[in-house]
Amino acid sequence: MPNLCLMFLLLSLFACAPPGPQVSPQQHRQWALELLTVRDFQQAIKELELALEGQPDMADGLLYADLLEGQGQYPAARRALRKALKYPSTDTALAYEVGYRLALLDLSNFDNRRQAQSQIEILPPLDSRRYDLKAMLLFTEERYNEALVEAQRGLSLAQNNETRGWLYFHLAKIYYELRIERETFGSLFNAVNNGRGHALVKRITDYWEDLRHEPFPTD
Repeated sequence: MPNLCLMFLLLSLFACAPPGPQVSPQQHRQWALELLTVRDFQQAIKELELALEGQPDMADGLLYADLLEGQGQYPAARRALRKALKYPSTDTALAYEVGYRLALLDLSNFDNRRQAQSQIEILPPLDSRRYDLKAMLLFTEERYNEALVEAQRGLSLAQNNETRGWLYFHLAKIYYELRIERETFGSLFNAVNNGRGHALVKRITDYWEDLRHEPFPTD
């Protein structure tokens, strides 16, 4: 009986004990960024997920999706981008970027032309990403010469290196289909030099691995 009383006493003490310190979303976000410096992508993804659970943020949502896409987790990246579009934000430019990335992912991996078309209508008339999406829509229709014109227009308007990286990567794919070898590999080189995002780096790497094992087609 005394032992039983002691057990109940210990249980009541544990039940009344104050909770341990709580980790803030900001701390999870900071840990994620630190993990990226040592390329621990899987743990960084987990930390960002915890940050977003505590404090939904569009910029964090975009980074989270970019990491997922960089790991080849395309359905999860798609869900993350869709959620990110619903997070509160007053940054229109950021919302454009999230929509653009969702449209590219939908075109590349899910054959969803509707998302790309709707994003084209949202983006400003002289936004380079608008021309990039036009180019990729034409690419899926095998209208390569028209796609080339749109991608080149987009490149002339690109405002930052990451967008240039995506455009150069898409230009490489277009030049490949047009069987222009020098421009294919020149565009890939420029894509590597400009792109730093996890998703873009993975796509360039995968594409290069496919190309380098086969002779360049001449048909």
